[in-house]
Amino acid sequence: MARESKKEIILKTAVEHFSLYGYESTSLENIAQECNITKPAIYYHFKDKASLYEAVTCSQLLKLANLIEKQTMDGDAPKRLHDYIQTFGSFLISNPAFNAIFAREIANGAKTLSLECLSYLSKTLFRLMEILEDGEKQGIFEKENPFMIQMMIVTTLTSYNTTKPLREKIIFVLENKHKLPDVEFENVVNSLAKKIIKGLLCSK
Repeated sequence: MARESKKEIILKTAVEHFSLYGYESTSLENIAQECNITKPAIYYHFKDKASLYEAVTCSQLLKLANLIEKQTMDGDAPKRLHDYIQTFGSFLISNPAFNAIFAREIANGAKTLSLECLSYLSKTLFRLMEILEDGEKQGIFEKENPFMIQMMIVTTLTSYNTTKPLREKIIFVLENKHKLPDVEFENVVNSLAKKIIKGLLCSK
């Protein structure tokens, strides 16, 4: 197995710090200390904190966009939409640190996302628009605002993933906690896909 480069170590550590503390509260000094390097060593690879944050977020959003494009090529519109939501959810499951960063960006109006990062995010929306338009042309889906569908997907998945500690605390103090089982994230993704598709289907 190839040894990680110093740049890769910096990026991996930065993802964790940005996810835990947010952009404003993340310190390059702390990242350097955890990487066992000097702060100037970070500047050798990234000119400032904004550049490091852009590298972290853009790489993940590009991966997500490419993965969604690859996984939504085949099938009718309902299948492609299900694959879209499933791929989005699976990506967040496998990248919990990025999920936390993404949730922060949603909450603060994406004020720290660069234009390049936003362009990658827009690729996922464009793919969703294509799927919905195909469904409309085929007479399968009712016409719906893609932004609304996208926000239903994104906010539901990021919020459910990041609010697990809160849900656990609420369940702990509930008297009838057995009536409110904690649903696994994978099942939430599948349930969300089914509900959105059902709501889009044309009434006969």
